Amino acid sequence: MKEVTCLCGWQCRGREDEVVEQVIAHGREVHGVESSREEILTIAVDVAASAASADVRPA
Repeated sequence: MKEVTCLCGWQCRGREDEVVEQVIAHGREVHGVESSREEILTIAVDVAASAASADVRPA
């Protein structure tokens, strides 16, 4: 499980592909920024599966 926290406070957790998809959508819709998968995975942190239980917030 991965987690990303944006500088604006938005946060998402989930499987790697889910997090990448959510971060790309959030960046586009809220900040007008395009991020690559590699950029996102650079800032993503690993979290324990029990701590990441379906806590993905919509963009």
